[in-house]
Amino acid sequence: MAGRVSRRAQPWWSSIGFQQFPAIGPVTVPASGNTTLCTLITEHMERLWVEIANATQALDAFAIQARFHEDGSFVSLFDAAGDFTSPAGILIGASGDLTTLAAGSSGWFCLDVLGIQAVRLVASAAVNNAAPTIYAAGA
Repeated sequence: MAGRVSRRAQPWWSSIGFQQFPAIGPVTVPASGNTTLCTLITEHMERLWVEIANATQALDAFAIQARFHEDGSFVSLFDAAGDFTSPAGILIGASGDLTTLAAGSSGWFCLDVLGIQAVRLVASAAVNNAAPTIYAAGA
């Protein structure tokens, strides 16, 4: 189920700044409109790494959105194929075009989140019932 995800209680390595989020999903994504996959609270982090493991159907849209204050609105940062195939700015790296992530495949990105309160991931499927699972960690 998509929703707000806070960082969970951490073992010893959290003292060096590593934070691991619980796995999110699989999230059912329909073919119409964008569906929120997750909202990750990134306060006190500098970098966020995310893997999207997609099952059953391909995606036909994917976007990274950010909010800079908890009372603010989300704005789209990256949502075009070229954003992911030629990462620049605060998008440090990506495995390729996440906007057309194939069924049965995984993709990833690394984002500089210093000063970002939360990151939200949204997607749409090419055919009903894509089922991506999100794995995320940051420091």
